[in-house]
Amino acid sequence: MAAQVIVSKTFLLVLVIAAFAVASAQDSESLAPAPAPGMDAGAGFSSPVSGAIVGFSLVVSLFGFLKH
Repeated sequence: MAAQVIVSKTFLLVLVIAAFAVASAQDSESLAPAPAPGMDAGAGFSSPVSGAIVGFSLVVSLFGFLKH
């Protein structure tokens, strides 16, 4: 009779430990960080200076270099 009580308490303890293990595993998944968002297409380098201004400056510099 005493052996049945020990077996039942051991079985109950194993069930409780398993329940806590499952609950903690599901809880840690919800705390995982979200994945990084994907980059937008065409949102590479954003220059504060217009490309036309840079191109014009290069052409003027080239003319000045050739005239010198």
